[in-house]
Amino acid sequence: MILTTILLMQGQILAPAETGEESRSILPNIFSADDHIDLFGRFQLDFASVDDDNFGTDDGSEVRRARLGASGNLAEGLDWKMEVDFAAFDDGGAAFTDAYLKFSDLPVGTLTIGHVKEPFSLNSLTSSRFITFTERATTFAPGRNVGVLLSDETENLTWHVGAFWNAGKTGNLETGNDTALTGRVVFRPYMEDGGNRMAHVGLAISLREEESEAYSADSDGGIHLLGGDVVSGQMAADDGVTLIGIEGAIQEGPISGQFEFVQASGDDDSISSWYLQGSYFLTGESRGYKTSSGAWDRVKPNTPYGNNGNGAWEVAARLGSIDLSEVAADNEASTMALALNWYLTNYTRIGFDIYTASSDALAEDVTAAVIRFGLDF
Repeated sequence: MILTTILLMQGQILAPAETGEESRSILPNIFSADDHIDLFGRFQLDFASVDDDNFGTDDGSEVRRARLGASGNLAEGLDWKMEVDFAAFDDGGAAFTDAYLKFSDLPVGTLTIGHVKEPFSLNSLTSSRFITFTERATTFAPGRNVGVLLSDETENLTWHVGAFWNAGKTGNLETGNDTALTGRVVFRPYMEDGGNRMAHVGLAISLREEESEAYSADSDGGIHLLGGDVVSGQMAADDGVTLIGIEGAIQEGPISGQFEFVQASGDDDSISSWYLQGSYFLTGESRGYKTSSGAWDRVKPNTPYGNNGNGAWEVAARLGSIDLSEVAADNEASTMALALNWYLTNYTRIGFDIYTASSDALAEDVTAAVIRFGLDF
């Protein structure tokens, strides 16, 4: 019933949203003659074939994400957004993703209050709609929490800084006593042709206080349906944890690349991860880029599928490593991923990925092939 209603609404849409939320205005004139509410969402369905002799994982499928949200404007310079993920398996049901108020055009930039992503990691801050692979590389990124975030950007510089309380994917956004101060700055030495030619370097730092006085980390090697973790460990953190992330990206027309290195340091030990990836559009497109977040944006095919168009085709490869050996013996993993993406339209994508992961903590290497059917509106 919900899906039918959404499709009917989509059929009546005549103009794109004006708030930059990649959505459609469906309820005009709610607050004033110039205001509106925008409805948006995404749906990602995965099918996976997994070769795993460690955890007994079977082949399977899952609704990876199924989100519905709304955003709007309450007054000049005051916007809001609320989104719920109905495939939030971490807590067994629906959970908030973004839920915030945003005050823009302030003398010091933009102030956001609510449940948002902490400003850490290019990979994490790029929306799941726009990441090259079906799963992100491991960067220990804290993800979404409740907090206060201040940000601003120019053509060459983007910065974010905020204070956060741990909430994670909880249905009621109840916060704990884990706190963090997190900041990120991105410098673009050059940015031309709307980002089709650009370079990006960034630094992020997060100072975290853990109520449990321990910091846990793990990785499934990019295989979301894997029945366990290829590496896992816990680090003593009586005095807190410091996360430091270094990132870089470059794009020259249809060719793009990016890397990140992240280190998490506790009382006496540290853990780290890195990845390096590159992609090439066989059909000549470029990845979109958004200066406000300092992250990748939507891919728009030169010839969308239908009416003699074939969409955009992209190939990509990624190498990575996760080192938890200081806190858990033999827990150092190497990962590799290959991707073939078909962007049928601006809002429709089919991806085929192959993942492999090896670790001394595993009896055998794990391999998986994943097909994703994704759409958003």
